[in-house]
Amino acid sequence: MKVMGRAKHVAKLAVGLLLSVLTLWNLHIGFYQMGSGEMHKLVLTMVFSGACSEPTIQAELSNSGISECLQPLGSWEPIDIILLTVGLALTWTALRTLFSKQQRPNKNQRQGKRFQRIGMLVALVGVADFFGMLTENGQPLDAGDIFGFPLMGGMSLILLTVALLFSLIGGSLRRRGQSRSSAGSSSARKFIGPAERHLGGDFSVGDLRKALMLDAFEDPFQINADDDLGESVGRTCHYCNGAGCNQCEFSGTLG
Repeated sequence: MKVMGRAKHVAKLAVGLLLSVLTLWNLHIGFYQMGSGEMHKLVLTMVFSGACSEPTIQAELSNSGISECLQPLGSWEPIDIILLTVGLALTWTALRTLFSKQQRPNKNQRQGKRFQRIGMLVALVGVADFFGMLTENGQPLDAGDIFGFPLMGGMSLILLTVALLFSLIGGSLRRRGQSRSSAGSSSARKFIGPAERHLGGDFSVGDLRKALMLDAFEDPFQINADDDLGESVGRTCHYCNGAGCNQCEFSGTLG
């Protein structure tokens, strides 16, 4: 894996862990402490929109004793589900990419994963709406109120249907990408000779040389040539270009 690619996945892992930890901390421990020492959860949608600040919360608490920016611990909202899901998804994909030895997916497989992730997010929102987590009265959203004309079923049914479509499209793209990858690998094996197939996937140049019996085609004069000192002249190791490698035991000659 290239250094820049690895750094990108490490950054993705850090962002995913940060989102997950901050969301869970806000849900179960809280970020705002009341005067009595009781911790409260911040409403993230209002915080991100800039409607909540320390003076605003203090003014609301002084006037009415409650603030719209605060909620009891353990109160889930759609933004909490979305942030936690995104954080866990980023963490999982980064860890799998950093420690996986599989080849990099092609374009269709990456697009298919994106569609399936979007479908998963839409499905989570649909499930939250089905249980009334998106409204204050605990009832599912009315699709007619949102679109302006009557629709059969609630908003949760529409969201789950859209999520299913995204998942089916993503699965189709991933299958198409896998079939192309397998076709490419099978076509590449057409150019592999019988000796390479016999040796398997991991073999050295020396193993291939022995399998092809190239030593039998060496020049006998070169093999048996002696100098005045009675020492045999070694055969140049052409794989290392005379520089020395593991095949010739770093001598530059094959003996």
